[in-house]
Amino acid sequence: MFSRELLMKSFDRTGIMYRATALTTAFVGLLKSDYATALRHRAEWIVSNFGSHSDEELNAFMSANVGKWGAEFERLTALRDLEL
Repeated sequence: MFSRELLMKSFDRTGIMYRATALTTAFVGLLKSDYATALRHRAEWIVSNFGSHSDEELNAFMSANVGKWGAEFERLTALRDLEL
């Protein structure tokens, strides 16, 4: 994506930051599959719910919830392994 100028890369004290370019919007607009549409909706949800959070707030949220998510994934795996 970087070699096709679909994103810009910058460095700061927190690490590497990736940003969209004008080409990114045009490229993403060409993606019309159901999967791409669902992914776009999820990205919009993430931005609306977490876009204003600081790195520290996001870190705290992830730390507080990752255990719950792990348990959910384990249950899904167990259900998939059941023979009905």
